Amino acid sequence: MKIKEESIKNIAEKSFQDVFRTTTETLGFMSLVFNKKEITPYQFRSIMVDLKKELSKLSVSIFNKKLSYHWLVRFDQQVNTPFHVDNAADQSILLLGYEPSAIDSELHLADYHAFANNGYKAPEDYYNKFTPVFKEDEDLLKPFISKIKIAEKDQYSIVIINNSSPKANVETLGVFHKALIINQDLSKSRIVNSMVLNVVSTDKDTKDEENEHRFLNSNLISK
Repeated sequence: MKIKEESIKNIAEKSFQDVFRTTTETLGFMSLVFNKKEITPYQFRSIMVDLKKELSKLSVSIFNKKLSYHWLVRFDQQVNTPFHVDNAADQSILLLGYEPSAIDSELHLADYHAFANNGYKAPEDYYNKFTPVFKEDEDLLKPFISKIKIAEKDQYSIVIINNSSPKANVETLGVFHKALIINQDLSKSRIVNSMVLNVVSTDKDTKDEENEHRFLNSNLISK
């Protein structure tokens, strides 16, 4: 979805049903694209923080659970990954914020719930052996994969992903994701802002404001 003059609240509302899905009729993620000319890197990180807050409000209203930071980090990455879910609580949301880059890349997302529904007599047969990294033949996932072209020199983009694992206490359905670098060039940068959000009880004590301040005001980039 290309973003022009929409409010963060409207963006969150449009994204919520797809990301916080309870059936496989939706994809489990939302892709947002922003024009580079209209925002700075600091403003981009601010958008991610504001999105988190609006998504958290919606989560409270629907599930009576809020979103709290598991981690917030910026890194320079040109490494391919396998299909996986990031390490977090059983129910979690991942925001990947990509800054403009000359490094072409793709983000692949695989619906492991649809895979389990179609490939097993009972989905629980797959869920019982689920691991955070998909270790079977990736060809098995092909019918359930979506691909997003990420890198554009004149665009920022955010992909909001349901990062949950298939556990009994999880109310929404997660997906795998993996990075594919098309033209690696280590003399250039590919900056990714990663925000993992645990879905937690509304009375849980968190340090979200402290984490936000560090994320917004630090230029530190991890390798």
